[in-house]
Amino acid sequence: MGRPGDPVVSVGGLFSYTGRENADDAVGAGVEGSLAWYGQRSFAWIGAVAQAQLVADRPVHERLALGFQGGFGPVGAELSMYTEGAGRSNARTYGAQIVPFIAIPVAYAGFRLALPFDGGVGATRPSYGTEYGLVIGLKFPINPRAFGHSLH
Repeated sequence: MGRPGDPVVSVGGLFSYTGRENADDAVGAGVEGSLAWYGQRSFAWIGAVAQAQLVADRPVHERLALGFQGGFGPVGAELSMYTEGAGRSNARTYGAQIVPFIAIPVAYAGFRLALPFDGGVGATRPSYGTEYGLVIGLKFPINPRAFGHSLH
């Protein structure tokens, strides 16, 4: 059983279904890793998160995100920077995303709102535009002292 203040390193699978402003809806699958620290006498926690997905679009391409997360018990939020590779009709897109989520010991579900930094200014194709959708995943701690903490 972990102690308050012990870091929790978790890895697992990530699935998303999102609508995009300037493109078709997209399905993504990949991996997510996180590092979280829990307060000494509370359920509050903070951490970092990294995601890598393949997006089933034309052509299949990557979506990467890196950021911070925090929460209280099973309720939290992630704030990340992301990039999504170019598709047939869209330019590579960079932006920020926020994902409020709820987690139970090995699973979580959240709502992704991704906002691109620009509308593809100077690009020959538009960015993907605003993105919104469902994100779900399964994550497991890889450090043995972490068992007993929330795993997101």
